[in-house]
Amino acid sequence: MEEWFHGHNYLPYVPPETWDEQDSRVVEATDRCLELLDRFGVRATFFVLGWTAERHPDLVSRLAAAGHEIGCHGFAHPVVFRLNEADFLADLDRGLAALRTAGAGQVAGYRAPSFSITPPVHSYLRLLADRGLAYDCSLFPIHHPRYGQPAGPRQPFLLAGADDFVTVPMTTVRLAGVNLPFAGGGYLRLLPMGAFRLLRRLAHRQSVPVIVYLHPWELDDFRPEVRMSLLSRLRSQGGQNTMPDKVAAVLAGGNFQTLGEYVAGRLSAGDLPRRDLPLF
Repeated sequence: MEEWFHGHNYLPYVPPETWDEQDSRVVEATDRCLELLDRFGVRATFFVLGWTAERHPDLVSRLAAAGHEIGCHGFAHPVVFRLNEADFLADLDRGLAALRTAGAGQVAGYRAPSFSITPPVHSYLRLLADRGLAYDCSLFPIHHPRYGQPAGPRQPFLLAGADDFVTVPMTTVRLAGVNLPFAGGGYLRLLPMGAFRLLRRLAHRQSVPVIVYLHPWELDDFRPEVRMSLLSRLRSQGGQNTMPDKVAAVLAGGNFQTLGEYVAGRLSAGDLPRRDLPLF
């Protein structure tokens, strides 16, 4: 849960010092998401940015009251692999504090902005465990110019030396030796629904949990007038008009649980392998 301008594709054009001057859309866009979830009786996990929680605490408390899980997305939407340990912990602690103040209750999960816990900072996963968090879903085992780590594990695992801390990689399908993303963000926006359904079936056959993810602004009809490259515009806005119908179709066609519920179930089953650092 973040504003449209928090996306890293917008960062060169809308720097942080201008964020308070931008059009805020997060409340209206999140309400659209909540309406869809309520229509299909689905509870979701909202990874809330601390910056947003500070400015919209009532929205956070409404999420909690509706039975949705609230996780931490950090505070200022940093690229984590550019932070040293002290700066990472400072951003994490400020984000957790903002969530507590907004009434989020106990926070179990973390997801780094832009999936930016990459090989140089895999040790930060243990810092999350040290702060009392139960799981992370920041690893994305794909080729990507910013956050890709294609050699990473595809299935959830326990982190060695961190008790029962669980890492849940983002969803991929393995085809012809390549990990393909499909289940959220720009990948879901740009893929036809038929392709999503096919890849979802393949992921299930490969014993990979399907994590469907989106940002509130992807359900919004607002298109910011920002001068950016065509590629950045495609990544940020391509297929945005298709998302409300796609999300409705996804919710209608599956059984869902929050990430916290999924992690608790896997811990109870006792079937998670344990991996040590470095992860690969």
